Formats: sequence, structure tokens, C-alpha cells
Amino acid sequence: MAQAHRSDLSSDLLEDFRLDAAEQFPRCEQLLIELERAPKSSERLRELFRLIHTLKGNLGYVELNELMPLPQAMEDVLDSLRSGHLTFDSLLGDILLLSLDHLRAQVAQALDGADTAPDSPQVSQLCSALQALAMTPNERQTEVRLELLQQIDPNTRLQLTEEAQPSRIEALLARHAIVIQPDLQFFCALAEAAEQRSPYWRGRNLRLLELALSINAAGGYAEQPEQLAAAVCLHDIGMAFLPLELLHKQSHFSREERRMMQGHPRLASDLLKRMPDWSAAMEIIMQHQEHADGSGYPKGLREREIAPGALILHIVDTFDARTHERAHQTLSKRPLLRAILEINNLAGQQFSAHWVEVFNRTLQQKPGLAHG
Repeated sequence: MAQAHRSDLSSDLLEDFRLDAAEQFPRCEQLLIELERAPKSSERLRELFRLIHTLKGNLGYVELNELMPLPQAMEDVLDSLRSGHLTFDSLLGDILLLSLDHLRAQVAQALDGADTAPDSPQVSQLCSALQALAMTPNERQTEVRLELLQQIDPNTRLQLTEEAQPSRIEALLARHAIVIQPDLQFFCALAEAAEQRSPYWRGRNLRLLELALSINAAGGYAEQPEQLAAAVCLHDIGMAFLPLELLHKQSHFSREERRMMQGHPRLASDLLKRMPDWSAAMEIIMQHQEHADGSGYPKGLREREIAPGALILHIVDTFDARTHERAHQTLSKRPLLRAILEINNLAGQQFSAHWVEVFNRTLQQKPGLAHG
């Protein structure tokens, strides 16, 4: 169809179209910006779809049919959003805003009576790309959206971000079939950051996690693995906030210094109080210094009152302290056999006899865990 010119149409009809478009374009832009803040707003999405559909229909009334492919392609994307096939994000918002700007330029060009056809190859490619985007699977959406945004606006300097590689702790958790959800990922990151506080702590969380999760598995998963993992990552986080001179002190502690050292689990406990999904991990942390015979702290609980995860953590924490130098102890690194014997000699007193037996069995089956 030949391009329509203002002279071919009623001036009243063109003026009505111009006035409607002057209201529709800004409202569409406003809705797209609002959708970035509320991407699941079905009300805004419905209004945006209606406005684009109306604009497309109005183009037909003023015989600008050659401009209809672009709003139709935008409708296809919006329809996929409404059906749930696509999700709205800032990238898609930018794409639709730029597409809207192209359509506005087409309309202005046509209303100004330009002789050149507004359906340029660039716009035709944009329409095809939008329609393809509407059908693209979710796993490729980010890549395709970035490419399309660069195509529409070559000045855009967005690049695909490299997929973050899992940390060593996250890889370990994955080996134990623990889903790395955001909270646990955060706990892992905190543990890894805390290790930088003192050279004595490097690699410690990996050793504790591997041994604790392996003992729990060998003992029939008495504790939820993800809760135990969270407790291992966070149980000593309070230590990272103590003065370095206290952490590295070689002589005996004063009463006040010992109180500070023994009180460090409370920081992790206070943090987890704000995260109800991790109440079991909080309990493990608060109880991991309790003894099976009731001589521990802070509450003097006996074995039957202590969470299995706390009984496990107490063993692996002490074992690691005996096999690797601890910042706040003068003990040198102990021979492996002696460390194992110390744990066994305290079975039924400081440690649960049941979990010491599982600890022994785990090291027999996986001797590499003893060396870290």
C-alpha cells in the first residue's frame, strides 16, 4: 500500500489521531517505567496492552497501515508477558521504550507528509526481533534481550555477565545434594569473608563442613543437612568481630576475655532470629558448646536436650582445633592419631558417645577427611 499523506485524509480525523497519540505515547512510557518497580502488576500490563492495541487500531483509521507491524510486534511481546511465558525486567522495559520511540518517530514522519516510507529495513528487523523475543525460551531471554537492545541502540554498552562460578564451599554443598538457595549462599559468603580475618582460619569452614555433613550422613541424617551447613558456616562468625590481639593471644585469657570468647555464638544467633526459616541452625549454634554430661554452656544441657547438629558440630569443631593450629591456643598442631584418641577419651563426657562412634566410622570410611 502506498504511504498515506495528511492531504489524503480529513483534517479533523488526523487532528483527533494526533491528539490521541500525544496522550498515548507518554502514558505508555509511564507504564513501562512503573512496571520496572512492579513487574507483576497485571493492571499496568493490561492497560499498556490496551493502549498499544488502540494505537495500532487508530493507525488503521488514518490509513497508516504500513506502520501497524511495529505495534503488532509489541503486542506479541506484551501478550507473552500477560500469559506468563515472559517476565518483565529492566532490559525488556528498555527494549519496549526504544520500540515505542521508533513508533513515535514513524508516526511523526508520516504525519509530516514525508516521502520516504517509514517501514525501513531497520524497523522491519526490529519487528521480526520482537516477535522472535516473544517466543524465546526463558533460559535464553537475557542473552536475546541484550542482543536486541544493542541492535536497537548501538550506543548501549551492555555485555553478558559471566555466570558466577560456585565457591568451593558451594561446590562442597552441592556434592552433598544441598540446594544452594540465596540464604545459604549468603551464609557461605560470610564464612569465606570471615576466614580472611585471621591466617589461622584459612580453609577451616571447608574442613568443618565436609566432616560435619559426612558424619550427619553416616548417622542417618539426624539433622537437616542445610540447617547443619548454615550452623557450621555461621557458628564462629562472632569471632571475626573480636579484637585481633584477643584472637591471637598466646597466654591464658582473663575472666573477661574468656567471657568474650564464650559469648561469640550470640552474634550469629541474633542474626538468625530475624530469619525464621533458620531456627534449627540457630539452635545448633547456641548449643554447640554444651557437653553430653551437662557440664557445658550456656545452659548446662545434657545430651538428650541437645540438637543432633550441635553434638556433631562440637566434635568436628574440637577435632579441627586439635589437628590445625587455633589462633587463640598455644597448642601446636597435634598428631592425627592423638586428636582422634582425645575425642574418644571424652566420649560420654564432653561429647556424645553415639556421635563419637559415628565420627570414628566416618573417618574409617573416608580417611581423607581427617587431613583436610
